Amino acid sequence: MTKKATIVILLLSLIWYMGCGREKVNDLEIARQEIQEHAYSQAEIRLEKLLKKQPQNVEAQCILAAVYNRQNKTQKLGETVQKLRELGNPSVEKLVDIMKREKNLADDMAKLLTLVGKSAIEPLILLLGDSDEYVREDAIQVLTNMGNQAIESLNEALASSNALIKAGAARVLGNIGDKTAIKSLVKSLGDADLHVRVESAIALHKLGDKSHEDIITIGLGSDQIPVRRSAAIAMRDIVEKPVVAPLLRAARDSDMQVRAAAIQALGKVKDAKVVASLIDGIKSTDNTIRDAAAIALKEIGELAVMPLLDLIKQEQNIAVLQKAIQILGDIGDKRAIDPLEKIYAESKQHILKQEAAVALNKIE
Repeated sequence: MTKKATIVILLLSLIWYMGCGREKVNDLEIARQEIQEHAYSQAEIRLEKLLKKQPQNVEAQCILAAVYNRQNKTQKLGETVQKLRELGNPSVEKLVDIMKREKNLADDMAKLLTLVGKSAIEPLILLLGDSDEYVREDAIQVLTNMGNQAIESLNEALASSNALIKAGAARVLGNIGDKTAIKSLVKSLGDADLHVRVESAIALHKLGDKSHEDIITIGLGSDQIPVRRSAAIAMRDIVEKPVVAPLLRAARDSDMQVRAAAIQALGKVKDAKVVASLIDGIKSTDNTIRDAAAIALKEIGELAVMPLLDLIKQEQNIAVLQKAIQILGDIGDKRAIDPLEKIYAESKQHILKQEAAVALNKIE
């Protein structure tokens, strides 16, 4: 064979190889686009054809499983999950990789990792230390869903050298609610990292040991946003009698999630001195803050009625007036009847007349 002929054959081989490579990539990318467009049947057909040619294509198996999941094709999903189990670590690694990189498929991959089960536990625990908060949250959710099968590994993770892994493991153990974790969590209360201490205190609280609320309160003043968020959410959701001063400070936090959770937690205080802060909350231009303040004011109840009545006499902002009227209706105090009847009779704003009518029906 001449040198020229050899070069031609090599070039043709390279072109053929590259073409096949492009076909493979294109099938996967087109399937992804079809998923984005909710064209699940088309994506299913495309991926099934690809897997007939390439049965060991782990990425295609993962994406096809997501397509089955979205169509609620339980039997086909189960069969594909079994194939992923048989493929072993490469399938877990690919599921984790897609969950980290592709937000559109993250929930699907999280469910698949849960279904794959035990072999996914260790890689997920490593994700608890990821720099991306959303990846960490996904890993926490999957491990929580795995339940008792993850407890042994999570207990071991509390001894990790990575503070994020320890904090995440503590949180998952609290979510699962297995009391065999108490001993390990109590030990973690002495950790050098505040995040680990706060998550351990929250987990213990969920498991029935409520003697460490001071640690959760300290977490509200952390310089780390994730710590403040966890502490504020715990104050809102599980701490029965939160301390007022730290919560009032947290209600002015720079982070929206911290602020909203702290504001809502103030409703547990049942103290007139927090009402002014909550009235400021319903004046917020942010719906999340406004709604959190409304929930808190409703929970405070009678103590909030007169400040709310003073507000509706003076306030000009329609959205704020709407929210105040709704809260008065939810509280159901008869002192609000006359002012609400006046709004119904005199307001030129149809929406306010409507809100006043609804609130009056609730009270009467």
